[in-house]
Amino acid sequence: MSIDLVICALVLVAIQLRISATLLSLRGRVVLACVVFVWSLLPYPWGLGAWVLSYLAGFSITSGLLAMLAIQHRMVGHYWLPVRELRTACRMLVLMALWFYPMSMGSSYEDPYSLGFGSFGFSTALLLIGLLAWVTRAYASCLILVVAQCVFRAGWLASDNLWDYLMDPWLV
Repeated sequence: MSIDLVICALVLVAIQLRISATLLSLRGRVVLACVVFVWSLLPYPWGLGAWVLSYLAGFSITSGLLAMLAIQHRMVGHYWLPVRELRTACRMLVLMALWFYPMSMGSSYEDPYSLGFGSFGFSTALLLIGLLAWVTRAYASCLILVVAQCVFRAGWLASDNLWDYLMDPWLV
């Protein structure tokens, strides 16, 4: 079982909880979330997660972290982090995507996707942005950047590019 499959299972549970939150009691939501999570982790012919990954590719670490926050919110009723920090993290992702995707699709001669293949300058810039997020108390953004870099360094996802750990098209 890979971490890609676990992240996919978390995203599927978050989507399921979003759909069924008003229809079920807390106990029903917990039971259904556990069923979807376990069903998503089953091997290929039977597991939902393997089918999703085969069609949509992998999800990023950011998707997994935000899915965990969404699951926690649907189970407990409040966010672990203040809503202001979550909105800041989402704005940061949108700004990164507005810069990243047009340039990586050929709107300029610079290719930011190539920076994700182990560029020391890019990793240092992201860690400085994470430090700035920590100083300004945007802990969600800081957590996303630090966890994505640590998991990238460990090589836990199928990709070998840091951008794939930070964001994916489905998240954006």
